[in-house]
Amino acid sequence: MKLPDIYADWRIVIGLGLIMLGAANWIIGVERTQIYSRIIVAHQQPSAAATDYRSFDELDENAGGAAVLEPLTAEQRQASYATARMDFYHAAFLAGRAMVLFGLLVTLLGFISVIQQDSRRAFRRSDTDAPIPRGLPGAPRAPQ
Repeated sequence: MKLPDIYADWRIVIGLGLIMLGAANWIIGVERTQIYSRIIVAHQQPSAAATDYRSFDELDENAGGAAVLEPLTAEQRQASYATARMDFYHAAFLAGRAMVLFGLLVTLLGFISVIQQDSRRAFRRSDTDAPIPRGLPGAPRAPQ
C-alpha cells in the first residue's frame, strides 16, 4: 500500500474531511455552550422564575392578559438570546460528534477497501511474476 493509494480513494478523503469538520464543530460547540450556559446562570433569578409562570385560567379578567403580554426586560431578553445561542451551539456540538463518528466509519471502510485492493494486486503480481520451470530432472520432455 502506497500513499497515492490512500489519497486516491474517495472514502478516505471524505472520511478525513468529515472528521476534521466534525471535530471543529464539536470543539466550538462545547466551548460556546459552556459560555452561554454561564451567561444564563448569571442572569437567572430563581425566585422570579417560579412566580412568572401563570396559566391562562389563573389570570385576572380585569387585568386583560397584561401579564402575559408584558415585554421582556433587558436582562430577560439577554438571557433569552443566550438560551437560543446555547441551543444552537449544543446542536452544533451534537452534529460535530455525529460527523466525527460517521467520518471514522467511512475512513475505516476506505482503508479496508485499499488494503483489499493491495492484497489482490499482490496475488496477481505473484502469479504472473513466478518463473515457469523449464524442466525438472527426470521429467519427460515435451515434444519439440
